[in-house]
Amino acid sequence: MSLSDAHYFEEMSVKKYEEIRKLLDSREKKDKLEGMKRLLAMISIGRDASDFFPDVVKNVVSDSLEVKKLVYTFLTHYAESKSNEALLTINTFQKDLSDTNQLIRSSALRVMTSIRVSIIAQLQVMAVKQCVRDSSAYVRKAAAHAVGKVYSLDPEQGPALKELIIVLLQDNSTMVLGSAVAAFNEVCPEELDMLHGSFRKMCRLCADTDEWGQITLLNTFIHYGRRFFLDPNQETIRDGESEEGDKKKKKKKKADSDEEGSDDGEKKKKKKKKVKKEDSDSD
Repeated sequence: MSLSDAHYFEEMSVKKYEEIRKLLDSREKKDKLEGMKRLLAMISIGRDASDFFPDVVKNVVSDSLEVKKLVYTFLTHYAESKSNEALLTINTFQKDLSDTNQLIRSSALRVMTSIRVSIIAQLQVMAVKQCVRDSSAYVRKAAAHAVGKVYSLDPEQGPALKELIIVLLQDNSTMVLGSAVAAFNEVCPEELDMLHGSFRKMCRLCADTDEWGQITLLNTFIHYGRRFFLDPNQETIRDGESEEGDKKKKKKKKADSDEEGSDDGEKKKKKKKKVKKEDSDSD
């Protein structure tokens, strides 16, 4: 919204509420856009606009890109609380996953995975599977965010989601990598062996990811290092033998040398006694 749209944030009367429905039912794209702007302004100032959900969901098939963007923004906001109503247009969401515009594809995935009905969990997994290989990094990032949402809805989809996480971890885009690791931490944080193939790349790209992605990556590096790296505090030597074992060897060697020294001393004493005895006999 531009500065000229400030009037949308003014207090609305009952009459203006009724006007919104008329605008959304209009055949003119200009009227639909006007109605959607008013609704999003209501949401942004904390007003409940969920009563307009049925009126908005009908416009998801609009040909206008601007209207469709606003419709998807509204549906994403209320899809979780209005899941049953959102199910009525799930075919449209699936169709929009193949739209030419990356924003529409990602928005369709967000709305679809925001519907909290376990019956469609498999459809959600299929949608995410389609988007993890999308040509747009923006859509692949949305797919990574969707993984955790699907898993929280139906944990039984875990094995299928792990396969998708492996694909996301192999992504070379810094936009996707942080979200992929976040999805990994939500679904299977203890299966750190899944990171073996991507670990060096993750270290190399960490500095180029956004701030939140860097935090996620660094925390994951800590857990990975504690699991698979040698403890730097453990006393070791080059040959892989413990320093404690080396100390034992030194003690044994010293004991042997002391024993040899004591043997030599006894021999010398015996020799002296023998010499004294011979001298006394000769006298």
